[in-house]
Amino acid sequence: MKIKNDTIALSRLAKQSIIEFIKEERIQPDEQLPSEALLMDMMGVSRYTVREALALLEQDKIIYKVQGKGTFVKKVPVKIESGLEKLESITEIIKSFGYNPNGKCLKIEEITPTQDMIEKLKLNKEDKAITFTRIRTADEKIAAFCVDTVPKYLFKDEDIITLNNLSMFEYFSSKLGIHIEHAVAEIIPTFPTKEMVKLADVGSHELYILLRQIHYDNDGTPVIYSMDYFNPEVFKFKVNRIR
Repeated sequence: MKIKNDTIALSRLAKQSIIEFIKEERIQPDEQLPSEALLMDMMGVSRYTVREALALLEQDKIIYKVQGKGTFVKKVPVKIESGLEKLESITEIIKSFGYNPNGKCLKIEEITPTQDMIEKLKLNKEDKAITFTRIRTADEKIAAFCVDTVPKYLFKDEDIITLNNLSMFEYFSSKLGIHIEHAVAEIIPTFPTKEMVKLADVGSHELYILLRQIHYDNDGTPVIYSMDYFNPEVFKFKVNRIR
């Protein structure tokens, strides 16, 4: 459980280490955490770092303190371990692990596609695109920050709606009659964008897992250019490799 100094704030590393400890030791709600002194020794950090980490956990409503008694677990942290072999919507994945999926559409805007979007979505230079920027949550904890760009020609004006709880896959299927068949993804560790920090109020030094994906319909036509930033405190991805 020892942690090393890094470019990421020590308190956030300590927070993640305590979360992992809660999971590994299977500490249940209302059970007590080790004392600050023991946590200091386990992680090899100062009392200040431990207190900062506990304050972050209390802010996330994962722990609570009882004066004179100690620190207790309020709820077991949300954790989703998903394979990447099967293409599922974020909503479907969250539901399959027994958590409550929710979402908020932060903005919808018409954009001039970047050169990479033009190439990947096979657009003409004069084509416009629609970008949906959303937050996806699992039991009210931010699970992913999603930026999905779609060719404008796929929509009629009345079709462009604010997506909150509706998944992008459901939207395409029910509203546009387009069924997403497969995707090609790149997996990139990254820090939040300035837009994420501004719109989702996340820390600028928190690491995220970026899945940069192109989604194709059942005719093999590219229809969604996705930049999905997954919170590693919630999501852990696994890939089955066979020789």
